[in-house]
Amino acid sequence: MLANRLQTLGDKIDPIITSKQWFMLVAISHFKDTPPNIGDIATALGTSRQNIKKMANILKRHGVLTMEKDKNDLRRIQLFLTEKCFEYFQSRTHLERDYMTRIFADMDDNFLAVLASGMGKLIENTDMLLEDGDDGAEKYE
Repeated sequence: MLANRLQTLGDKIDPIITSKQWFMLVAISHFKDTPPNIGDIATALGTSRQNIKKMANILKRHGVLTMEKDKNDLRRIQLFLTEKCFEYFQSRTHLERDYMTRIFADMDDNFLAVLASGMGKLIENTDMLLEDGDDGAEKYE
């Protein structure tokens, strides 16, 4: 429920780029040494390559992303942020800062540390279940 609310609020910030698309662009920006490929971003975001490719095509049409075949492995498509992407996000820094300030209003450093720790543990537990192939479905049948 919280994820859906955050996505809905985030989508209202920008009429062009959705929250999921924004998150994908952020993930791409964190690859410093070599440009990521579609599979790298799918793994980083915990989604399918098909979802990433679909979003990449939309972002390419917006001019904030380019896609090129990897010179070392032509099966892989690398993702690159464009200058337009950097300019676009620079122009809306104040919107994102305001959004984050409002989301985390009235939370002190101690609360945020506990929240971050708890979220980290949830991610660890879900990663472990995914690695084990345990989706828990049989427990609810």
